[in-house]
Amino acid sequence: MRKNIRIILWSIAIVFLVAVIVFVNFFGKNNITTGAAQGEMLSDFSIACVDGNNFNLSEQKGKVVVINLWATWCIPCVDELPNFEKISEEFSGEVSVIAIHPTPVTTDVAEWLSDYSYTIPFAVDEDGSVSELLNASTVLPQTIVIDKNGIVTYNKSGSLSYEELRDIVSGALSENT
Repeated sequence: MRKNIRIILWSIAIVFLVAVIVFVNFFGKNNITTGAAQGEMLSDFSIACVDGNNFNLSEQKGKVVVINLWATWCIPCVDELPNFEKISEEFSGEVSVIAIHPTPVTTDVAEWLSDYSYTIPFAVDEDGSVSELLNASTVLPQTIVIDKNGIVTYNKSGSLSYEELRDIVSGALSENT
């Protein structure tokens, strides 16, 4: 009889342990790490925009966020800026786009922008803190896309055609919907 009780108790203990493991792995709090790599949750940041407003990542919750790291002296960066403007227009209300100029800045960005009619916000990362948070490359341009839940779905250097950018944004919009 004692042997049967022991078997029953061990069986209950094993079932309980399996239940805890299943709950933690499938129903418990997400174990998503913080960072800027694909699959990680990007930490909140705030950056002053050239137009005097601030861009706060936390205020973009529920939207896909597209961050373009660019520079006035980078010809491929300048060439792809219209693609980001077009994405902002096409996905208005669903997508937030910001173009961030990392340091060093060799040109007055506000003055440079005065020759264009972009409506997306532009910012200069004066202290490099946002670039560091984004794992900014020394190779520009760099695009970071964050889904509606704050998870990085894309973070790579190199120019993107409008079609490539649109596909990446469309994929982020369809994630976790």
